[in-house]
Amino acid sequence: MEDRNVLLVQEFLKSLKVGEKQYSGNLSVFTLHSEIRSSYEYATLGEAVKEGVLKITELGAGTVPEITVINNGKKDVFIMDGEELVGAKQNRMVNVSLIVPAETEIKIPVSCVERGRWRHTTVEFLTISNISYANLRMKQKMSIVESALKFCTFRTDQAEVWNEISEKMSRHKISSQTEAMSDIYEKEKNRIEDYREKFKHVESQIGAVFALEGKIFGMDVFDKADTCRKLLPRIIRSYALEVIEIPEKKTKKKQPEVNDVEKFLKTLYEAEFSSRKSPGAGMTVTITGKKLTGTSLVAKDTVVHTSVFTMPDKEKRPKEYETGHIRRPSERRTDEIH
Repeated sequence: MEDRNVLLVQEFLKSLKVGEKQYSGNLSVFTLHSEIRSSYEYATLGEAVKEGVLKITELGAGTVPEITVINNGKKDVFIMDGEELVGAKQNRMVNVSLIVPAETEIKIPVSCVERGRWRHTTVEFLTISNISYANLRMKQKMSIVESALKFCTFRTDQAEVWNEISEKMSRHKISSQTEAMSDIYEKEKNRIEDYREKFKHVESQIGAVFALEGKIFGMDVFDKADTCRKLLPRIIRSYALEVIEIPEKKTKKKQPEVNDVEKFLKTLYEAEFSSRKSPGAGMTVTITGKKLTGTSLVAKDTVVHTSVFTMPDKEKRPKEYETGHIRRPSERRTDEIH
């Protein structure tokens, strides 16, 4: 019997149409549209926190790979993968997109993005406009998909996350006592905002395909234009942090065109799909292909969010992906209590 959640994702992906192209320097953004209409009513993470109905805290005395989310509101709350939560005992990023049901308390999988702190600065987590920058989010996605397929968990390789952030700080010449990802965004905020403002959400746009230095890098698509409008600026900022590293004098490569994006989508349609229970409401569908990896969140028969990344060249992949081995959660430092 075919999996209904997989069928919903496949149907949704096949409905996507490529719209206009926006570009600046080494970043191209292609808008995505669909005739499928969503009637699912939910709040975003930022909206729920602003309304005071969402409480996010450490899990008990604190453990790195999980935190507690309490939704006291009447609406479900959507949290996008990569969104950063600051404060409590250390800053975290959300591992996989999920739905926190109305009037419900759940545990959610996260990764630490602040290696050098394990003490309370606030009782609850605070939300900011950062998500994990594009390269980190891509590596996070690869790790999450491997973990989901092999162990039915949504864990990252915490050591790899820390190493990636450390290398990013080195390239940006940032000194941070706690090695917090947010310090990178803070240092580069003016350059990032200058870049973000060059890209605009357009009418009926529900997502986008992003290309860096002439190569398609990733895709984010939501169930409706309103969600895309709210979250697209954060995603653009995550790509801007990559673009500003590219030397201005570096020759700009030929940017992809609509037909290249359509070919990418066709490759996506031909990928393998597998579903498992989400950490919150609904199901998480993993998407795997020869050159791509991604996840899709399905709740109330709605494909709420799909994020996909093209994988790096084979010689650039972490060794554990070469061998097909990924450490079990029990082998990872993410399970330790600081």
